[in-house]
Amino acid sequence: MRVLVVEDEGMSAAMAVTELTGAAPCEVVVVTDPIEAFVRLSRERFDVAVVDMLYQKHSDEFERRRRLGDVRLTDARLHLSGLAVLRAADEAGTKAVLWTNGEPNRRLHMMFALEELGCRTMCQKDAVGKLAVTVRAAAEGREHIDPVLRMHLPPRSSPSLRDTFLHSETRRASWRAMALGLHDHSRIAKAVGIASGTVRRRVEDMRSRLVAFDPGCSPEGPPTPELVRYASQNWQFFLDDTVREIYP
Repeated sequence: MRVLVVEDEGMSAAMAVTELTGAAPCEVVVVTDPIEAFVRLSRERFDVAVVDMLYQKHSDEFERRRRLGDVRLTDARLHLSGLAVLRAADEAGTKAVLWTNGEPNRRLHMMFALEELGCRTMCQKDAVGKLAVTVRAAAEGREHIDPVLRMHLPPRSSPSLRDTFLHSETRRASWRAMALGLHDHSRIAKAVGIASGTVRRRVEDMRSRLVAFDPGCSPEGPPTPELVRYASQNWQFFLDDTVREIYP
C-alpha cells in the first residue's frame, strides 16, 4: 500500500509514519503543503491520502493579505485548506482519510467533507494509534469515523450546510463578506453587490437558519452581530477556496 500523508506539523507527520509502517508493510510519502499534494496525486498512484484540514502557512498568508486590505471576494484565490486535497484525491481515484481534531473552527469543514465530498473516513489526530485502522477502512471502502469526531457532527436530522449557509448566491456572498470582517449592512451590501436594504431584510432569516443549525447561537437581540460573530469564528470555512468553487 502507498499512503500520502499531507501534514505540515513535523511531529504529527513523524507519528503518522511510525504508526502506519509499524502496523503493516506500506510506503508512506509525506508532504507538508496542499499544493505539493496536488502535484503528487496527479503524477503518482496512492492507495490512500491522509489529509490534515488546516495549514498554518496558508492561514498566515491569508491573514497577512487581509490585514493589508488585499483580499476581495472576487479574488481568484482566498483560503486553501485540506478540502482541496480531499477533492484532488477523489479526482485521482485515491481514497482519503480526514485526519483532524474536533476544534470548533474545523467543524464546518468536517461537515462539508462528509456532505459534499463524500469523505466517510475520519481519524482524530490525538488518537494516532487508530490511524492505521482508519487507513485500512478507507482502502477497503468502508465508513469509519472516530467516535470523538462524530460527536462534533450534528445528527442526520439536523439542517445541512447547504440549507443553512449555501442555498443562494447572495446569502453565500453575505456570509463571506462578514467573514472578511465587514460588520455593517452598507459595507456588506457593497461587497456583495446588492442594496443595503436587501441585506437588512435577509439577516433575520439567516439568523433563524443559523439557530436551527446550531442551537448554541442566540435567537435574541439584533441578528447581524450574531451572524458576524459566527462568520468571524468560522472564517476559514466561509472563505475556503473549495467551498467557493463548488458554491460560487
